Amino acid sequence: MSKYPFLFPKVSGRLVRRVNRFVVEVEVDGRREEAYLANPGRLWELFLPGTELLLSPNLSKGRKPYTVLACFKEARPVLLHTHLTNKIVRSLINDGRLEGFEDYRVIQEEPACGRHRFDLLLEHSRTGSDYYLEVKTCTLFDGRMAMFPDAVTKRGSGHLYKLKELAEQGISTGCLFVVMNPEIDYFLPAYHIDPVFAEAFKEVKELVQLSSAALGFDPGFNEIDTVKSLRIPFEILDAELQDGGAYLLLIKLNNDSKITAGGLGQIAFKHGHYIYVGSARRNLCKRMDRHTRKRKKKRWHIDYLVEKAARVTPVPVISTDDLECELADRLSKTADCPVKGFGSSDCSCPAHLFYFADNPLEDPHFIELLQYYRIKRLEEKL
Repeated sequence: MSKYPFLFPKVSGRLVRRVNRFVVEVEVDGRREEAYLANPGRLWELFLPGTELLLSPNLSKGRKPYTVLACFKEARPVLLHTHLTNKIVRSLINDGRLEGFEDYRVIQEEPACGRHRFDLLLEHSRTGSDYYLEVKTCTLFDGRMAMFPDAVTKRGSGHLYKLKELAEQGISTGCLFVVMNPEIDYFLPAYHIDPVFAEAFKEVKELVQLSSAALGFDPGFNEIDTVKSLRIPFEILDAELQDGGAYLLLIKLNNDSKITAGGLGQIAFKHGHYIYVGSARRNLCKRMDRHTRKRKKKRWHIDYLVEKAARVTPVPVISTDDLECELADRLSKTADCPVKGFGSSDCSCPAHLFYFADNPLEDPHFIELLQYYRIKRLEEKL
């Protein structure tokens, strides 16, 4: 299955659930099986229950029966097997189909450089000089905008800084972000999700060639039939990347609980899921970190609920715009019901806490809301 074009057998399946980072449960021909997933990203916007998958049968004993190749989003296949992206990029470069790399050819995969390994080593066709290229698979997109990563990646930031070190020694380096959707026009680092990576992206851009390409597959998911270079709007990054904005707290409560929340008195909370909306014009990261700690001096109503929570997941929306009340209004239309008066004592909103009986991360309407405020909304600023 390691060769490109992808001429090996493929079967269709449906996502049942994600077992862990590298294993999913799938339904194939009415039976449930496990499949290997070579993508440790969160994939919130792609892995909704029932999502159509493209799988490759595994013939070797001791492995999962299937490997996940791709999922479908809006009828388009999105490659999820990150190891295969390098095979595609190697072929595109050697065939002269990738803009900015016409004068290069790939001479080695996974070249070692000190303690680091990069994805590809290129050679300039005229000068013979080396070029170290790191390749990142991007599956996070909406509208005409794509972002990477979809989860915090210390390894990714480290790659960028190592490429910068090599560039300072006179060695050509680059990082290519490969977006699995040919309708995308723009790429940015996902500063909402990993602001440290976004800062590294900005810091290395003068020395490291940062580029992005959108790819589209043929109907049989065998080979690439569309290659398009994307624009990186650094002006958006310069304007928006800051330690401030709005945030959502995704809270899971395992049991029905009666909780005394400061001046609000005792409130009966049903087991299930809650989303709290807040904001911090400065020190957003510290604010979210504080909210996830259970042992602290209680200052806000939300502190009392967090203390009883089984899990708290912070979801930042970094922005120079004041989005807190707008987000609360949008959530009021998506949630099962608001917790009236909770967290909204300093504004006219009916509530800033909302109840969901089921996990909102499996709700297409909530995912659509999150995608809009984190990604699609940025198109309006271009």
